[in-house]
Amino acid sequence: MTKMFFYIGFIIIVAACTNPGKQPENKPSEVTLTKAGMAISEDTAKLAKLIDLHTYPPEMATFKWNGANTNGLEAVLFYDEKIYGAILTAYMNASFPKGNYTKEQFDFPWLDSAQHAELQLSKPDYTGNPDIFLGTSGKGRLWFLDKKVLLKVQP
Repeated sequence: MTKMFFYIGFIIIVAACTNPGKQPENKPSEVTLTKAGMAISEDTAKLAKLIDLHTYPPEMATFKWNGANTNGLEAVLFYDEKIYGAILTAYMNASFPKGNYTKEQFDFPWLDSAQHAELQLSKPDYTGNPDIFLGTSGKGRLWFLDKKVLLKVQP
């Protein structure tokens, strides 16, 4: 019986000593896409330098950009329910300006399968909206999903 307690105690001590504990937070990863010469990033601080994220800050974002300016910027902005509701209210107060876009324009090749599926299930009569809150100077095109906004900035 004593040997059994000894082995259990030994296993607990080894497990406690090898447990790395809290790992230091890694910076958001960035993967360079060689064929397009663009990078995919989750660094919202970097994205905030390109577009206005202060008015309606997202919980997180994934985006692809050319590294120099907003031309060709593609992004998925993830919002909590409260902020997403505030964005929709702002659009209602602006009489919901309509875009003339297709969901294919927002089917970014780097979207994950869940985002791609949600985009494909968009209402057939929905045509997107122009940007009125991200400060893209009229170049931003938006596609609203469930608590997500797809952004495409035209050159």
